[in-house]
Amino acid sequence: MEPETNGSDPQILCFGEFQLDKQLRSLHRGSEELKLSAKPFATLEFLIENRQRVVSKTELLDSVWRGRQEINTVEQAVRKIRKVLNDDAGEARYIETIQGQGYRFIADVLAALPTQTAGVIDPRFSRRSLLISAAAAPMAWLTGLAAFRFIRRPESVARVAINGTNLVALDTMGRALWTYQFEEALTEPPATDSAWRTQIVDLDGDGVPEILFVAGLASAMEGPRELCCFSSAGKLLWRYAPKVPIRFRRPDLNGPWCFQDVLVVPGKTSATIWVAVAHCIWWPSFVMRISASGMSELVYVNSGAIYQLQSIRNRTGSYILTAAVNNEYRQAAMAVLSTSAPPSTSPQTGWSEFQCIAGCPPATPYRYFLMPHSEVGIASGAPYNEARYIHLRPGGITVDVRETSLEMQRSLYDFSNDFKPERAAYCSGYRAIHERFEKEGRLHHRYEDCPERKTEATLRACDDLGNWRTEKIPLLRPYE
Repeated sequence: MEPETNGSDPQILCFGEFQLDKQLRSLHRGSEELKLSAKPFATLEFLIENRQRVVSKTELLDSVWRGRQEINTVEQAVRKIRKVLNDDAGEARYIETIQGQGYRFIADVLAALPTQTAGVIDPRFSRRSLLISAAAAPMAWLTGLAAFRFIRRPESVARVAINGTNLVALDTMGRALWTYQFEEALTEPPATDSAWRTQIVDLDGDGVPEILFVAGLASAMEGPRELCCFSSAGKLLWRYAPKVPIRFRRPDLNGPWCFQDVLVVPGKTSATIWVAVAHCIWWPSFVMRISASGMSELVYVNSGAIYQLQSIRNRTGSYILTAAVNNEYRQAAMAVLSTSAPPSTSPQTGWSEFQCIAGCPPATPYRYFLMPHSEVGIASGAPYNEARYIHLRPGGITVDVRETSLEMQRSLYDFSNDFKPERAAYCSGYRAIHERFEKEGRLHHRYEDCPERKTEATLRACDDLGNWRTEKIPLLRPYE
C-alpha cells in the first residue's frame, strides 16, 4: 500500500512502528534511532524492496555480500534484524522464514519521499504572495486528505487462514480483512507445502498484491486440484483447475491432476505463474504457464512426476528448471525450459508405454538431464532416484536427488549457470547405509572396495534437437 511518488524513488519506507531511510542509511522507531550495521541494514532493505516474493539465502548472499561469505552470514544478519525489530521467527510480524526457500518480508509498507530542507526565502516572493500561500495551505491540506481517503487502497493481506469451508485473509496484526467461502471444507497444507500453496504477490504490476491460493478440498484426498487468484479486497479474479487433452501409450492416464508446485516469475510489466501438475495416482506430469489475468498455456509434458520448479536467468536468456523423475529411464531428471522456446515434451523412446502419443508438444526441451541411480539406492529396492529440489547458488545450480526412501541418503549434482555438469557427491549417510546393506546381504563388497568411490559419475544429456550424449563428471567422496 504505497502512495504516489510522481515517479521518484521513495527514500523512506515505513512499516509497523519503524521508518527506514535509504538515503541516510538509518532506521528509526519514532524519534529513536536504532543501531543496525551496514550489512544487516542492506539485508533488511533488500527484503523490503522484494517483499512481493520469497528471497533465497543465496540471492541475499550474492546481492548484499557479492557472494564472498558463507550462507550462515545471511542467517546471522537476519537474527540481528529480528532482534532490533523485536520480531519472533516463530510468530513473525516482519520477516517470515520459508523453510527450504529463504525469507519473505510480510509487513505492510508505506513509501514516502523525504521532505525538502527549509531554506532561505527567495526575495522575489512578496509578503502578499506568502500570505496567500499561508491562507491556502489549510484548504490544500484538507483537499489532499480527502483525496488520500478517496483513493486509499485496501489493507494489505499478510497471510491467510483456513476455517472449515472459509479462506480468511488476515493483516499483520491478525485481524480478518475478508472471508471467501468455498463449496466444501478445505484441508490444511503440509508445512513443507505452505510456501507455494499461498503466495501474496503483485501479479499485474499495479502496486497492489494479489493472493494466489492452491485449494485442497476434503473430498480430494490425493492432493490439491485448484488454483485461485484473489484481489487484495477479496474478489475472486480467476480460478484454474488442471485439465489437458494428452494421451500416452498406456491408457486411462488423463487425470485426476494434482498441483505439485507454483512458481511466480516477475516480468517487466506483469508476472507469469508457472505450475507443475502431476497425475494424482500415476506418473505423467506437465507444466502450465498462466498469465496474471488467468490465461493458461501448456508448455511442457514429462513422463514422470515433477516435484519442484525453479527459475534462472543467464547470459543466454531466461529458463524454468524442473526437478523430476523419468519413469521410462528410472532415473532422476532435470528439464531446462527456455521461456522463449516453443512448448516441449520429455524425450522418450518410441516403443515404451511412457511415450506421449496425442496432445503433447512435438519439441524437445532446451536441455534434459538424467542422473544415475546409486548402488545403495538400487540395493534399497527403490525403483528409481528422484530429483526433489533445485537450489540456486552463486555461479550455478545444485540438483538435490533422493536416492532411497531414507531421507539421510541423497546425492547432489552441481551445474554451471550455463547448464554444464560440474561435479557430483553423495551425502554423508552413504557409508552408513552401504555398511548396513553389506551386513544384510544386499551388497556383496565392502565400502572400501566400492566401485562408485573410484569412478566418475555418468550423466546422460539431451539437447533441443533430440541428440543424446554421455557426460562424465567427478564424483566426490562423501564426508566420513
